[in-house]
Amino acid sequence: MKPFRLSRVRPLPAGILASLVCAVLLYAYAEAFFETQREQFFDALTQWVPAPQSGDIVVVDIDRKSFLSAPDRNWDRTQTADLVARLTAGGARAIAVDFIFSTACDATEASNTALAKAITGAPVVLGFLIADVAADHPVPVPPLAVRKPVAIPDLWFIDGAEASCSFLMKASRSAAAAFLVGDEDSRIRRVQAFSIIGNDAYPALGVEAARLADGGRTPILGGQPAWLRLDRRIIELDEDGSLRFAASPATAIAARTVSAGDVVSGAVAASRFAGKVVFIGSSLPNLGGLRATASMPLEPSVQIHADIANAILTDFIPRRDGRLPLFEAIFTLIGGILTALVATRLRPVTSAALGVLAIGLTTATAAGVYATTAWLLDAVSISIMLLVVLVTTSTLQFARVKRAESAARSKFSQYLPQSVVARYIDDPDADRAAGEERPVTALFTDIESFSTLSQRLPPRELVTLLDIYYAEVNGLVARHGGMVDKVVGDAVHAFFNAPEDLDDHVNKAIDCAEAIRSLTEEMRTRPLFAQNGFGRTRIGIETGMAVLGEVGAGGKLDYTAHGDAINLAARLQEANKFLGTSICIGPEAAIQSGRPLRSLDMQDIRGFGTMELFTIDA
Repeated sequence: MKPFRLSRVRPLPAGILASLVCAVLLYAYAEAFFETQREQFFDALTQWVPAPQSGDIVVVDIDRKSFLSAPDRNWDRTQTADLVARLTAGGARAIAVDFIFSTACDATEASNTALAKAITGAPVVLGFLIADVAADHPVPVPPLAVRKPVAIPDLWFIDGAEASCSFLMKASRSAAAAFLVGDEDSRIRRVQAFSIIGNDAYPALGVEAARLADGGRTPILGGQPAWLRLDRRIIELDEDGSLRFAASPATAIAARTVSAGDVVSGAVAASRFAGKVVFIGSSLPNLGGLRATASMPLEPSVQIHADIANAILTDFIPRRDGRLPLFEAIFTLIGGILTALVATRLRPVTSAALGVLAIGLTTATAAGVYATTAWLLDAVSISIMLLVVLVTTSTLQFARVKRAESAARSKFSQYLPQSVVARYIDDPDADRAAGEERPVTALFTDIESFSTLSQRLPPRELVTLLDIYYAEVNGLVARHGGMVDKVVGDAVHAFFNAPEDLDDHVNKAIDCAEAIRSLTEEMRTRPLFAQNGFGRTRIGIETGMAVLGEVGAGGKLDYTAHGDAINLAARLQEANKFLGTSICIGPEAAIQSGRPLRSLDMQDIRGFGTMELFTIDA
């Protein structure tokens, strides 16, 4: 059986299969696996796309300013009674109180009498908190009609409640649940629409305030999953009976909030409250519950109740529609297939860029859907799945391309230098390597007395020395930007500015020659080289126009350069023998280098005539 190889898997079919698997997994398991990431994205989404703000909501904050302006700097029930009376006189349609007056329940005490009187004359909703033990049911119980069939969520049933003093409760218009339960990360994103104690159902404080602001008609509960009808509004609840809301930004909170001290002092006009639903609470830690929301890490609970009412009154309630999981799965399948096609047709960088763009478009689509419908599209899970498809397809495509590239490099390296093969593979749009005329600086090396050394050493030992020599010398050529064209016996033929452009190639060749001289002289001192009398390296350099390309037909091709400068560089390497130098530089290279070189005077070079040669002092 052949071993499994990733490169043998066809990328496109694998990408399509990955898209199908991701779509199925998204539909079946995304709600569980990506819950935290999804909720954090929904938090961000509700802040990116601001929810509409109702002009019918005012929050009265019993803040530090209120305490400082109260008699004896102590805000008590007398001041609260005065506040409620002023709001009533201003024409408030409903007043929702986010305080629990559960202690000091002496009905004859003056402040309690004043508060009860103020509550009696106003449409006040008093909240209660959840309790572990059964107690008297809060009163009055708000009206509720039930249309069967209806699915009552288990979450709604509670054991008991901590409510305000009974005489205050009886004086109010209705009782409502003011407690808030956070998600696993303690953030408040939703509220259970109703709380049921025994046979009595109590709406959330924000829900009851919105009902009173909307005319106070009897709401209707029905459906599986449950829905709630308030007057003309149909509120579809989550499967667990929760009502999600969008936390208002700090600017919206500031715009709808006034200080209780300013209300009592008359600094706020009474007309501000006419026909409005007013929430009374506190931003002080010792009075109001500060809870984490998508808007801020510590938001007063009264503002959260106001946000719930705002969601109902503006008819903009963020929710996960039951049809969304199927839509998201189909979106993932189609998007995954397109991603797989892109990954197999385009270059990896382009594919990655388009993948990022696809994720951005998914996020933008989610924002657009939320802005128009208040539906929460799970862009996080979709993006993760598309990323999985992209990575899967790209990895397989990369493995397939690398396999083909490796085969091509191995095959063509038999005919061309590796740098030329790399040029063609890495830049397939490059011109063919035949008949290219360009300025080239040639560098030829030779090892002194190599023939004697080769006769004296056994072949294995000689090859060991040459392997070290060529590895380090060729490495220097590459580091200086040159290309080793070939190694012939003990000689290295290298070109600079071929096959690719190299700025200041003459000086780079001269620098390389100096580096080779330093390296090989140090190499000769190494024990293995010194004990065998390894000769010094002679180097010839010249520059000029040359024709580069593939030479040969019907057999092994040779990529090389042809021109007078190439042949002269070979002669200059030989000229070191009678000149007593290790580096010999031709006249054209000396001129183009622009650096100070030591002249070797006029010399006669076989086949080229008399010319001035140059060298570099060691």
